[in-house]
Amino acid sequence: MSAEPSTISRVKCRQIVESDLSALSGMLTDGFHIHPHEFWSRSLARIAARPAVEDMPRIGYALETESGLVGVILTLWSRRGDEMVCALSSWYVDRAYRRPHAASLPIAATGIEGLLYLNTSPADHTRKSMSSMGWIQYNFGRSVAFPALTWGTGKVSEDIPPDLPEWVLLEEHRAWGCVSLVCRKAGAIFPFVFRARSVTRFNLPIMELIYCRDTSDFERCGAALGRWFLARWFSGRGALGVILDGKVKGMPSVYREGKEPRLYKGPRKPRLNDLAYTEKVLVG
Repeated sequence: MSAEPSTISRVKCRQIVESDLSALSGMLTDGFHIHPHEFWSRSLARIAARPAVEDMPRIGYALETESGLVGVILTLWSRRGDEMVCALSSWYVDRAYRRPHAASLPIAATGIEGLLYLNTSPADHTRKSMSSMGWIQYNFGRSVAFPALTWGTGKVSEDIPPDLPEWVLLEEHRAWGCVSLVCRKAGAIFPFVFRARSVTRFNLPIMELIYCRDTSDFERCGAALGRWFLARWFSGRGALGVILDGKVKGMPSVYREGKEPRLYKGPRKPRLNDLAYTEKVLVG
């Protein structure tokens, strides 16, 4: 239960510890009504179970008063080769404390200069404030592609070569319920991670592209990936199409401008269709 405004003497920002998880589940359930308490309990437990990435906060930051927690932001850290990346998630502050305390959470979470920070699902009402804090939009729309309707070569497999640079990434995402694949084509190996989705209006199974090295890899291997998913239709692992960020070439697709804008802060613009270790996987 969050604190009542009348009980406040001061508000402090601190790192989240595991004993906070139950209170945070209740707060996030109240703040994001589309998900039940069990959803947040499961998501927070998954995040807390991950080992810390070097000395970075393992779960995130909370705002606390004498009477309890009143705000939260999750920090989902990962290492990509020599680079550290942090995806922020679930930024929420009780309404009575949003001014002037809400901004202290993303400021604390992005306090180390020179690192790459992502917000893969900023709420409409937060995008303006994040822009004022130096965040830049890098995704401007999404496509639904139908790669099975194209022709192309390639061999798709669930067997991940142990010497693949993304071996850990693919295996960890598989453990979280994603579909991790490699496609062998023209003497090269291309890694991919997908997550099962459904198009609610028609209840059609579809895959969301969570990770590839570059969108051009998906365009190159799309026909083989499309056939692989189509062949597993009756086993419950199939899909008719793939949702991905940006526009896609070489296959039938529908692009929707403005769908799922994403923001970044840091030394470089993120690649599209690299949503590994973000809330797309770890929250939900």
